Amino acid sequence: MGDSPLEKAKAKALRLLAERPRTAAQVRERLSRDGLGEAADEVVAWLARLGYLDDAAYARARARSLTAPGRLGPRLAERRLVAEGIRPDDAREAVGRAISEAGEGAPPEAVEAALARALAERRARAPLASLDDRARARLARFLLGRGFSGHAVASALGVYVDSG
Repeated sequence: MGDSPLEKAKAKALRLLAERPRTAAQVRERLSRDGLGEAADEVVAWLARLGYLDDAAYARARARSLTAPGRLGPRLAERRLVAEGIRPDDAREAVGRAISEAGEGAPPEAVEAALARALAERRARAPLASLDDRARARLARFLLGRGFSGHAVASALGVYVDSG
């Protein structure tokens, strides 16, 4: 490739995408950081036309990864996707679809509770029924911090948690 700023930006973007999938926002930010911001919009459009950059596909794949059993709850997964440059509505849709796919037809609330329980069991390293109130409360705070709703945490642990 040549030495023009556009050619440098294209080469840089291709190297970035060769490392791992990225969002359009991540590519723009990286090109700007490297002094190639003026060409960023044109490069992002070029990559999208080639099929190398697809924020919707990125969001779907990343949502499945983030909400896998033992990982994150839907709220934190959505926040992570938004932080990576996915629009909030698209992030919510991708996470909702990932939860639905994981549940194979089960209601999303039941799937979220099952995911919370799987993470709780892994974290507790003991049967949940054997935990005392203090350990349950600590585990509940952990699950809430991981992005699970209060209802999912309560269902998983059998405790009341004010998610307000």
